[in-house]
Amino acid sequence: MGDGWLVEFPSVVSGIKCAMAVQNKLTNNPQFTLRMGLHSGDVSFADEDVYGDGVNLAARLQDLAEPGSLVISETARRSIDAKLSDQFTCLGSQKLKNIAEPLIAYGWGMSASAIQRHLVELPERPSIAVLAFDNLSNDANQTFFAEGMAEDVISALSRFHWFFVISRNTSFSYQGRAVGTEQIARELGVQYLLEGSVRKADNRVRVSAQLIDAVANRYVWTERFDGVIEDIFDLQDEITRNIVGAVAPEYLSAEMQRARRKVVPRMDAWELAARAHWHISQFTKADVVEAQNLLLKAVELDPQSSFGLADLSFTHLMQCVNGWSADPAASKAEAANLAQRAVSINGRDAYAMALLGAADLFSGRHQDAVRMLQGAIALNPNDPHAYALLARSQVYLGDSKEALSNIKIAIRLSPRDPLIALWYSIRSLCDFIAGRHEEAIEWAEASIRIQPNRSSSYLDIAVNNAICGKLDEARQAVFDLKRLDPGASLQVAERTHPFARPEDLKRYQQGLRAAGLNR
Repeated sequence: MGDGWLVEFPSVVSGIKCAMAVQNKLTNNPQFTLRMGLHSGDVSFADEDVYGDGVNLAARLQDLAEPGSLVISETARRSIDAKLSDQFTCLGSQKLKNIAEPLIAYGWGMSASAIQRHLVELPERPSIAVLAFDNLSNDANQTFFAEGMAEDVISALSRFHWFFVISRNTSFSYQGRAVGTEQIARELGVQYLLEGSVRKADNRVRVSAQLIDAVANRYVWTERFDGVIEDIFDLQDEITRNIVGAVAPEYLSAEMQRARRKVVPRMDAWELAARAHWHISQFTKADVVEAQNLLLKAVELDPQSSFGLADLSFTHLMQCVNGWSADPAASKAEAANLAQRAVSINGRDAYAMALLGAADLFSGRHQDAVRMLQGAIALNPNDPHAYALLARSQVYLGDSKEALSNIKIAIRLSPRDPLIALWYSIRSLCDFIAGRHEEAIEWAEASIRIQPNRSSSYLDIAVNNAICGKLDEARQAVFDLKRLDPGASLQVAERTHPFARPEDLKRYQQGLRAAGLNR
């Protein structure tokens, strides 16, 4: 290997510990530094040398490392315990030279700047940054209106799962600086920029907005919106809806032209996936089956649809968790396989990575789920689904404080999300773990009001009412649950609520028994 070494180890742990030991030993010798890569895979021996795909991957991972650091593959990371794994930082999905499929990499001993370089490369999926809108009025107070407008657009665009949206704090950092659009796009690692301005005259406001393909250096779309200031917040909401309603199709149209090399137009597959997502949000057995059928067609039309594969994973996970599958173990395995495929296709898709974290959670790998979901948030700080699933993983670990913080972020980012009923249920679980049972009841009831088909929310209502001594209300919740799911039992509760701490599971089941759910 010239100035390098190729070393084969009997286990991932021994290889990683050796690499760390060598790097630590060389810390005080700046004239002699090493970059290291490690992968777990099959190898063969011939002519006193080692061959195989594992060798090629390890070599390419080494290319990602900076001097003094170690980069490992997702396959290798899954072979080590939580304590050792916690020392690695997710670098997101990386496209490696001469390797067909991208893979998720993890770094140890890397500087913050090196990690950031890996995370801001141009994503494979459509990417956009919304810059702070300029205030062109003489009234300085309109600056707040202009910033609020751009911030609302960021939140709204984040609901479209084909978008990779840069966070508000990052995109607003260019405010007041004379930086060209090409440079901003290059620094943020995005294809598109949305910029705008606000002008106020008397009681009228004009908002102009432009969508720019910064890589091609051209305007994709430009429009202006006029309104009368009567209720400033209503006006802001209305203009935000108009901008998002206009940008979304223009954005997709530009992307379809850029991706013309693909045989299948993305919109066809997306329409199927969008319709399937609505069925998923209905939380019924029949709707999940219908969603699954639609998603199979979407993925057949566009095999590179990471969103379609991720939602297909979601349907299998729902069937397993809710007892809607004839073979729950097979459904769980298929959910994990589909989510992994989605991430392999597009590792910059935070939603796909979040579903892979969900598969970890319901497979009993709570800490793996937390790490995967934190990686998803690092990729897209505006994806509310990643925050919600992170909160769910944390609450089942018993960390109600962090879970509460993250579920609040999810709800704030997308308060009208199709899955908001699920998020209210997670909010209820945070209060259950913290012993705030009256608040837990309120959030579970809010979940039911939005989506009466969510059976597990009736479990939450029953448990918390029973703990509060409200046995009539608890028994009514069980009665309502049985109407939806006549076979509901303590076993269903165990599947839907995978508590990691025995004391949490015991307290939850005691509440269910008191409410009359005894089998």
